[in-house]
Amino acid sequence: MEKITKIKQLPLKIFLLIVISDLLDTNAQLLIKKGLGLTDLSSITSFFQHLINFANPDIFLFWIGLMIYLFNFFLWMNILSKTDLSVALPLASFSYILIPIAAILFLHEFVPPTRWLGLVFIVLGIYFVSQSKYSRVSP
Repeated sequence: MEKITKIKQLPLKIFLLIVISDLLDTNAQLLIKKGLGLTDLSSITSFFQHLINFANPDIFLFWIGLMIYLFNFFLWMNILSKTDLSVALPLASFSYILIPIAAILFLHEFVPPTRWLGLVFIVLGIYFVSQSKYSRVSP
C-alpha cells in the first residue's frame, strides 16, 4: 500500500483517526493537569511521592490521562504507517486550538488575547505548510 503524500488524497478514515487522536491528546492533557493539581513538584522525590499517593483522588485522573496518552501513541503509529508525517502532523496540530479552549472550559484558565493571536499565526502556518507542493527526494 502506498503512503498518502498529500492532504487532498487523505481518506475520510485516516482524517477521522487524526481527529480522534487530537481529541485524545486534548483529554490526556486535561486529565494529567487536573491530576497533578497545584502540587509542588520541584523535586523528583516529591513528584514520585505524588504519583503514588492514591489517597488523593485526583491522582487517578493523572493515571487515566497517562493511559490515554499510551493508547494515543499506538493510534498515532497506525496513522503514520498509512500516511507521511508531513501530511499527518499539520492536521494533528488542531490540538493547539482545542487545548486552550478545553483549559478555559474545564480548568477555568485565562488565555490572554496575545496567546490567541499567536495561535492564529500557528494555524495559518499549518495551513500554508499543508498547501505546499510535495516532492520526494530520492536517497
